[in-house]
Amino acid sequence: MKNKIIRLLFCWLILLGAACTKNEAPLPDHSISIQGFSNKDTLVTPLPVKRDSLFVMGLTSNLSGVTSKVDHWVRFSIDSTKIDTYRAKYGECLLLPAQSYFFYKSICKIAANATLSDSIQINIIKETNLKGYTTYVLPISIQAVDGNTENKIGNQTMYFVFKTGKPSFILRDGWTIQSVSSYYSTFLSTKAIDVDDANTYWTTALTSPMPQWIVISFNSSQTFSAVNYFIPPLLKYPTQGGYPTSIQIETSMDGTTWVNKGIFVGNIVNNTQTLPVGLTTAKYLRFTSLASVKYSSAYTCIFISGIGLIP
Repeated sequence: MKNKIIRLLFCWLILLGAACTKNEAPLPDHSISIQGFSNKDTLVTPLPVKRDSLFVMGLTSNLSGVTSKVDHWVRFSIDSTKIDTYRAKYGECLLLPAQSYFFYKSICKIAANATLSDSIQINIIKETNLKGYTTYVLPISIQAVDGNTENKIGNQTMYFVFKTGKPSFILRDGWTIQSVSSYYSTFLSTKAIDVDDANTYWTTALTSPMPQWIVISFNSSQTFSAVNYFIPPLLKYPTQGGYPTSIQIETSMDGTTWVNKGIFVGNIVNNTQTLPVGLTTAKYLRFTSLASVKYSSAYTCIFISGIGLIP
């Protein structure tokens, strides 16, 4: 009998608690906000891009105008549609690409009788995939409160702004070939600037004499101090030949007027060579092989891959 009374009392307490929860007054409209939003809507962070690391960003929510006796759950989300709003207000930027962040924790809790939530967590990753000296933005908004997407949420967006620094190398995104002196079979000039430096390459016509050249359009201004290129490993440098012994580098802002940045003696180490041209800003690059070692002692051609820029 005693145990039965205890069980009934326990059930009554549970029902009383549920009734109290149901009687909790609804939150006023717009009472949930992003902590710190009233002061600013940007959080600016310098972001090194010379190596990949795990960079953790956090954000909290705030309850104002009321004291709640129950827990509230706040869900944040990435709102890429707000990138144009940022640009109109603050200037040009790029949306942080999806492969460069991971939303590790998107839901936070405002505990009963508290006003501030715990923190969400966004991990920033793969920094070396980002361009140097560039502004990237990740817009963060409150998506829902206790599963409710209306009334309790104001029109708020916090912008995580990342200012990247000097990279180890310059990405080839958007680069194209403007013109080329010659190519052989399927070994097209585009393979001189693709991402597979070890296996794909540009080959000039087998019997065309030097000089042979390729003109690369960056399709935007690039600032760099050196040019590098690769010799495909399958050539087993230097035994088979097919590599330049004299190289001229020229740059241009319009693709018509060229500036000579130097003539360099071929000096390939570990299948690559770096050509120091001094600090340069350009939109076009002309890479010319002035002289070469014949391939298999018979063909006046060169095999070039991975033409790139070094900051």
